[in-house]
Amino acid sequence: MLTLVPVMRVGLALLVQTEHPDEAAQQVNLAVPVRQADGWQLLRYRRIPPNEFQFASEGLEITIHSSAGPAIYPLKKPARIRAIRASGKIFGTLRVPAGKQGEKHFDDYALRLGLVEAGTRTLSFYERTTAPDWVRKLFSLAPKGAGISRVHFFNLGTDATQIGRERDHPTNQIIRERTVAVPGADGRFAFTYRLDRDIQTVAVWISCDGDDTRSDFKVTLEKLELEQAPASE
Repeated sequence: MLTLVPVMRVGLALLVQTEHPDEAAQQVNLAVPVRQADGWQLLRYRRIPPNEFQFASEGLEITIHSSAGPAIYPLKKPARIRAIRASGKIFGTLRVPAGKQGEKHFDDYALRLGLVEAGTRTLSFYERTTAPDWVRKLFSLAPKGAGISRVHFFNLGTDATQIGRERDHPTNQIIRERTVAVPGADGRFAFTYRLDRDIQTVAVWISCDGDDTRSDFKVTLEKLELEQAPASE
């Protein structure tokens, strides 16, 4: 079982913006800051080389050298999310055949964008003392008195035939994944994905993996927005 070790903790900041003033009543876009470290928790797995994270003018730059490791952005308060928008670019190649991605020894994705969903499940005393660090960290994201339901990942695949493919992760049933887009031939990606249902979200979880396939590449996440459901609904 993988264990996460925190390597960086910084303060919390949440940027809120609306596209047009007259649309404020209809929707609120939560702009996740990708050019500044405030609010992010950068983590690593034990026994796996960690990714390198850098916040730059172009966005959040994640460098993968046969490595893995997530970045977590807890929201200031839970938000009911109905769509995600992301754009950026992949430099280099993830060495995963399209037909094998997600299978054993090929469970690498250039980008997984995760929404951590609030729920009622909490850890028992026994689980708190025996669970891996990353599980305890996940459940610590829940508001006081609440728990976690699951993590919903929306992935970039390697081939368009994968779009729409979804699964419960074979090694952890708390993780649900769906492939929602693929990068262009130049590595660029830009997509808006509307969820099947609103997700009560407590944190954003970003993961880039190259450890299974010994891949070296870089991901620049230029923009990440969460569309929040109107409070009146």
